Amino acid sequence: MTINIATAITVILSFAAMSQAFAETVKAPSLFANGVAEITDIKLEANEISALMLLEGVLDISSAAVLAGGCQSVEAHYAIEVNADGAVNKPESNSAKISSSENPVPLLFNATIEQRRDFFGQNFNIVQTQKSKLKDTPISEYSANLTVNHELTLLSLYSKSNIQGQNNNANAHQNLLIKNFYQEQAPDNPNLYLYGWGAESSSIAGYPANLAWIRLKALRTQGQFKRLALLADRLLGASACRIAIDSSVEPKVGNEKGNPGSLTLKGSMVITRASGHEEDLKEFAF
Repeated sequence: MTINIATAITVILSFAAMSQAFAETVKAPSLFANGVAEITDIKLEANEISALMLLEGVLDISSAAVLAGGCQSVEAHYAIEVNADGAVNKPESNSAKISSSENPVPLLFNATIEQRRDFFGQNFNIVQTQKSKLKDTPISEYSANLTVNHELTLLSLYSKSNIQGQNNNANAHQNLLIKNFYQEQAPDNPNLYLYGWGAESSSIAGYPANLAWIRLKALRTQGQFKRLALLADRLLGASACRIAIDSSVEPKVGNEKGNPGSLTLKGSMVITRASGHEEDLKEFAF
């Protein structure tokens, strides 16, 4: 899939311009304090990468729904579940679900994973499997292409969907995300943390309408994911809005040689009209 380069450059320049205005909260990580950061490999199991990409998809479609109907139309608590084994071309074994008490039909997604290409990276294609709602907002035809580089330090995402907005019509939405992943480990702490940092532009009918700051934090102990949290804070738009995902890893199923087994993440997603200036982020307190 070809992504409009001009649009990508616009996202990067817009985010750079906003960084000064929101300097007290929107700061580049210390990784970039001395300029360009060195690219170092991040090693994850196939099921961990697949689960991470599905969580990115959950956050992404929720961001599009916020733009479509406003934060108040999707403001609620949701249950999320991700099951992933990382198998190539087996979407039935790599899936995500968003559930809520308001809707009996959950939002369901499958991920088709392409073969990893040496020296280039890997593609993940996520699609919605049935029409449903995020609270009061109908969503259909969501699809996303996620691409990571060979070192797993860069992610680009392009998605499209049809979402009913405040005019009661289904409108075409598009999202474009650019994110950097990096790892940190304190000398006196055995835990390894994976961080993600980037920006997402949300558009209607191809015209950019919102900009969000995207963050991720994941805990890995003994070589395995234990907890993952993702945050999206709106930087431009009609009102403040935050999407917060907090999930934990369930015990693995199966550990055959050469197969890391299925990874299950369960947790919650909270959408609220919180401001990105608020630093009491319990989702990142681990």
